[in-house]
Amino acid sequence: MESQGGTRRHVVDLIRGLDPERFDVTLIHGTSRLDASFVEDLPDLRRRARLVPCDALVREISPRRELSALRRVRAVLRETRPDVVHCHSSKAGIIGRLAARLEHVPLVFYTPHAYSFMAPEFSGRRRAVFVALERWFGRHATTLTFNVSAGEKRAALAAGIDADDRLRVIVNGIPDVPVPSRAEARAALGFGGLGITEYAPVVGVTARLVGQKDPMTFARIAAEVIRRRPDVHFVYMGDGPMESDVRAYWDGCGDAVASHTHVIGYRSDAEITVAAFDVYLLTSLYEGMPYSLIESLRAGVPVVATDATGNNEVVRPGVNGALFPVGDVRAGAAAVMEMLGNPPDRDVARETFLRRFLASQMVRDIARHYRGELTPSAAELRSEDALKEAR
Repeated sequence: MESQGGTRRHVVDLIRGLDPERFDVTLIHGTSRLDASFVEDLPDLRRRARLVPCDALVREISPRRELSALRRVRAVLRETRPDVVHCHSSKAGIIGRLAARLEHVPLVFYTPHAYSFMAPEFSGRRRAVFVALERWFGRHATTLTFNVSAGEKRAALAAGIDADDRLRVIVNGIPDVPVPSRAEARAALGFGGLGITEYAPVVGVTARLVGQKDPMTFARIAAEVIRRRPDVHFVYMGDGPMESDVRAYWDGCGDAVASHTHVIGYRSDAEITVAAFDVYLLTSLYEGMPYSLIESLRAGVPVVATDATGNNEVVRPGVNGALFPVGDVRAGAAAVMEMLGNPPDRDVARETFLRRFLASQMVRDIARHYRGELTPSAAELRSEDALKEAR
């Protein structure tokens, strides 16, 4: 697995949710991209699973390291002789599934968390290579693929990755934990020191400042909305390589915008302090199934998001938020303005979380496959996917 972002969150929640009386868990993870949340989770994870760090498991393409990672994973599988291997993310998915096939593991599952070929920056030959790899491993080294959204499954089917009956939609879920009030969250984030008053509307996001999240569209929407409503503040909770681009853009928009826009960096408590926002704005180019939107709904915060895979299965326009076309600043600003002026009830937004996105439901569905209780017949899987999409 890669120990960052949604992949990390999914794996951690899965380990915490599995019954230790029925499952003996070993986690092989990379070390080059450990995020702060994963480091904080380590003591608890060590009580629940055997952790095996693998320095050679890196995101960058490196044949030497990939061969080293393959040898390391094979050695662990040979030692533990598992009944089930579950691989997460594209790169680790290839190495893990190849190792499992070579070591004759009976059941091999895979969760891509957004296929690499879905990224818009990959086209032509690079995309063809990613598709070919996913297709071969899906058909020859995987018992079943768990897609985190119906849109991700549709992308797999369109690319010919595997047959319909070997792709199963199990959406991400999170625990229903206590969340601070709006006022408590604002105090925890130090909004007073940023010049954000108690009653000021705040539009925010908790995300990395990276290309996939398209933070420049967030920045441009913020400037557009503030010009129309000077009382609104925009808060970007996260860090990343595009932070300087966002700050420079806002500074260039003049004091009126610069004084109402804030990048406050990474916060380990972001999943609950999202309650400080009045509207959550996510401008991603693509997603698998974003945890941040689910966290927002748990806190009762309505969402404005791009009409991208994953996003459009969390947001229900007119119920818990609104959608707008990817990269469309004008439409995004209009959606934010509408959400600020006519927000849905927070309890209604939270109800959409409780109905579909609980971690207990996610873990239960995956665990039943681990135990071989669900036969992946085409009819069953199509029926269950349709039921989930309708919820």
